[in-house]
Amino acid sequence: MMPSSSSNNSTGNRERNNTGGSTGSWIESGGVRERTHTDGSVRSSTSKNDHETIPLNGSPRSSGRKKSSTAATSLSNGGGASTGTGTNTTNSRLTRRRKIVDWIQQQRLPPRNNNSTTTTTSDSSTGGIPLITGLDRVMFGTQSAAEAILIVGKQPPRYLWYMLSGSFCDIIQFSIDMMLHFVLNIQDASTCWAIGFFLSVFFRHTSHRYLVFGDYVGGYRASLMRMYAGYSVIIVLSTVFNLLMTRMASVSHYMAWIATLLWTGIANYFILKKLWSFGGTTAAPGMTVASKS
Repeated sequence: MMPSSSSNNSTGNRERNNTGGSTGSWIESGGVRERTHTDGSVRSSTSKNDHETIPLNGSPRSSGRKKSSTAATSLSNGGGASTGTGTNTTNSRLTRRRKIVDWIQQQRLPPRNNNSTTTTTSDSSTGGIPLITGLDRVMFGTQSAAEAILIVGKQPPRYLWYMLSGSFCDIIQFSIDMMLHFVLNIQDASTCWAIGFFLSVFFRHTSHRYLVFGDYVGGYRASLMRMYAGYSVIIVLSTVFNLLMTRMASVSHYMAWIATLLWTGIANYFILKKLWSFGGTTAAPGMTVASKS
């Protein structure tokens, strides 16, 4: 009977031990899991991304999304920085131009040393007559040099400014002609003249705006198209004239170029007077330009 009781006791102990072990394992496993769930999220041991967490609502929240939003924010900030840099560059250029213009307008002739008691206001108050005035209204305003600039207190005639502007553009046209003739090997003098004249109209348009006629009437594009339309007649007539000189009279390429240029320059001036704003005249059919101050 004793062995039986001993075996029963050992069996009971084992049962109690098993019961306690199962209870302990349940506490260590299930209880910990419940507490972990209660905290709000469980780290996944099988996830490839160690930073990925699963909240209670079931939607995964990844740090990759945060990185993407951070990258987008930095990209937008970078774009803003680029825009600011471009604005600063433009402002610095404008400031530099203004300093140059101010320096030019500050240059003056030495004051006149005479015994006369009558002196001009600019001569007595500032110690000399300014060499150039009105340049700022050309560079930063809408007036032309012929309208605004005074040289030693005198206003040069408009045609003088036109000759200066036209001479500058003639050099550009001559350079285009030489490139067509010697670089591109176009031997026909009339073809070189027509192409060179056509391309130089673009430069003449800008040069005449700043030196001769002032702001564009109806906007830049409309003014440029109107100028090309007005010059089209001269381009055709001058090309025919150049063709007659080179083919009929056997004049050399650049002698014919010079002869053609002489009369076209004068004709262009009177055409531009009708096409552009010139002292309150009609710039184009149906467009009346107000007189500028």
